[in-house]
Amino acid sequence: MPAVTRTADPTGAPVAPAAGTAGDSGDLPLVVIDVERAAERYLDLRAAFPWVDVHYDVSALSHPALLDAIAAAQGAFEVAQPAALDTLMLCEARPRLLHTAPITSPRDVAAAYRAGVRRFVVDDAAELAAFAGAPDDIRLLLRLRPCADSSSAHRAGRGFRPDEIVRAVRAAAGQGVCVGGLSLQPPTHSSPADYVAEIVHAAAVTADVRVATGARFDVLDLGAGFPGRAASRPVEQAELARAIRAIVAPATSHVTIIASASRAVTAGCLSVVTGGDERDADPASASACIDAGADVLVLAHDPRSGILGRFSFFRGGAERGHRVLRPRRSRTTWSPAG
Repeated sequence: MPAVTRTADPTGAPVAPAAGTAGDSGDLPLVVIDVERAAERYLDLRAAFPWVDVHYDVSALSHPALLDAIAAAQGAFEVAQPAALDTLMLCEARPRLLHTAPITSPRDVAAAYRAGVRRFVVDDAAELAAFAGAPDDIRLLLRLRPCADSSSAHRAGRGFRPDEIVRAVRAAAGQGVCVGGLSLQPPTHSSPADYVAEIVHAAAVTADVRVATGARFDVLDLGAGFPGRAASRPVEQAELARAIRAIVAPATSHVTIIASASRAVTAGCLSVVTGGDERDADPASASACIDAGADVLVLAHDPRSGILGRFSFFRGGAERGHRVLRPRRSRTTWSPAG
């Protein structure tokens, strides 16, 4: 492959090489993946919220180089669909996993457990029943409906209403399974105020559970898409950080806070080049190009020299280590780009 020089625009974003350097894919565009930049965004997010265990949703971008980089940084992953488990098994490390994909049977539970999953998010009583007889080190997180949905008992929604949480905790105990906490689902692109409202809502439900059952929750999952608009707005990051610390007090309450991010990691790291034109792409459109057979160029460091500009190249669908994972479409309220 001819040598390619990597440059940057005035904002520091990488500029993809000309499409003609990547081989011939007919009229298909070239997809450029800046794996290193995505890994840096993940680490920056963890640094901004050091007391939040940020899980990367591999549905956004499942390239093995990125997964290995996050795993090497002691990162964690969200399994939002069954295919993600197979992809994560290719990692050199065995990272922490949060399973949020639908559970339909004890077989799903057993397969995820063998892959190393110990925390599962459960949406309803049917999924809860699948954990009967499951290993005793499994911890369930009950999905709590958003505040707006909880006021109507007849409104169709995802997750448990507040009045159902106590019953679910008792049902799980009857099956010998421990409920470790709640999982939130804030609106897409939530503001700090939206997150605060959902966390206050969860704190009230947690208190009700403790009074009714004696169970003490020790995990709070802030949900997918974290931290919403705060991902790119430092002022909102600081505001959200202060609010979470004030409500949950992770340093003294011994509550583990987890959250999942996808677009907050991949934003600005995917490009589609057609002819001489380049545009930023979201994971869904980039995946569609790869599925169609587009060539893919992966930007990377040379670990020996530290020089940028060494690339790996493969044709879409041809490299065994790269899998395109379709984002969740049903049972969800967040953007595929997350």
